[in-house]
Parts: sequence; structure tokens; C-alpha cells
Amino acid sequence: MAIIMKKKILVVDDSPFMLKVIEDMLTNLSYEVTTVDSGRLACQKAESTRFDMIISDMNMPVMDGIEFTRQIKKYPSCKFVPVVMLSSEQNEDKISEARKVGISTFLSKPLNEKQLKTILQITLNKRRTPRMPFRLEVSYGEDEVLSDYTVSVTFNLSAGGLFLETNNPLPLGEALKLKLELPENNCVVHCEGCVAWVNSTTSPIRSDHPAGMGVEFLYIEEERFFQDFLQRNSGKR
Repeated sequence: MAIIMKKKILVVDDSPFMLKVIEDMLTNLSYEVTTVDSGRLACQKAESTRFDMIISDMNMPVMDGIEFTRQIKKYPSCKFVPVVMLSSEQNEDKISEARKVGISTFLSKPLNEKQLKTILQITLNKRRTPRMPFRLEVSYGEDEVLSDYTVSVTFNLSAGGLFLETNNPLPLGEALKLKLELPENNCVVHCEGCVAWVNSTTSPIRSDHPAGMGVEFLYIEEERFFQDFLQRNSGKR
């Protein structure tokens, strides 16, 4: 009989009450849970253990959730681990800063189990979503001016990321902004991501892929439109 490994989730919150509430919810949902009450201790755990997801409170003393995320994204084991932020924050500048350091999504307080379950399913499952072969024009780069972006074409894409054909890929781990122009209703999707792997022309990792780079999505602004597009085109080649 095959052994099913439980997904490991690290929870960071300075409130013992919140830690207990979230731990009980996650345990009931059959996840393996590690809880810590400070960003400093959480950094130590994240550096030494490979987690499938990290849930962090935003407002904590000494090291808040944004700084904690900024620190762990430097660790190779955490570079592509989704971080969910617990917050009732309404400050747009702070939310924007959180997204820039790699926050995948936000959960509002007070937390309920149904809301948590939905976020877990979406965030963890889309990382395993198979890629769909599709040619789609994409602009990408770091510049705020979209017209100055580099333009490339996708080899495949999914809810979790895409592969861009290019002979000049960005470095591994590089953050980038993307603009996807969907060939339906003139819809444009803006998203942020990072380079997860590179397929070079000289020593390709995947011989069935062209030269280019695999990009993992960190944030999709118009996610509902993008999901609808993927569903409509999932059977096409």
C-alpha cells in the first residue's frame, strides 16, 4: 500500500491563541503542522526544514511578516514555497510591498476553516497543475512601463506558471512582471512571478522543450479571467 505523505505547513504568529486555532484547523484538514511564535524562530525552521506552505501573520513584533518573508526567500529551500499572509491590513502600500517580497495570497482575520481550506486547495494544487501547450504572447521584465518589456511566446502554461521561449532567459530566481494578452475579448492579465528553471541551448534540462525559462506565478491580478481562459482551452492543441 502506498504511503501518502502529509503536506508540511509552517505557521508563524505571535498570538498563542491564533497559533492554536490555526494548528487545530490544519490538523483537522490532515496537514502536518509546525507552529512558532516569532519571525526569528520561523526563519530557523524554514532554513532547516522543507515546507510545502508557510502561513504568517503580518503584524508581529521585532520581525513582521513582510520582513520574515523577505528573509526566507533568500533560502534555496524557500524560494518557491508559497507564503500566505494573515492580515486585516487595508494599507495599499503595505499590501503592495508584501506582494513584492513574494506573498502568494492574503487571508483575512478572523479566520474560518472553510476559507482556509479553499486557499490551501487553490495554492497547493495549482503548483501541481499540468501545463497546457499553448502559444500566447507575453511581455515581461522589471520596468514599470509595459511598452518597454521584452516580448516572448509561451510554450506551455498553467494556473501555476508558464514556460517562455527565449534564447536570453533571465537568471534563476529572478523576479519579473508579466503581461499576458489573452486572445479572447481583448483581455489582458497582469501577474508577477519568478524564474523557476532555465532550459539552455547548450545543455538543456528538458530536450522536449525549446530554449527558454520556466516561470512560477507568485501573483495574478486577474486570476478569475485567467482560470476561465485555461478551462475553455484545456482540450485544444
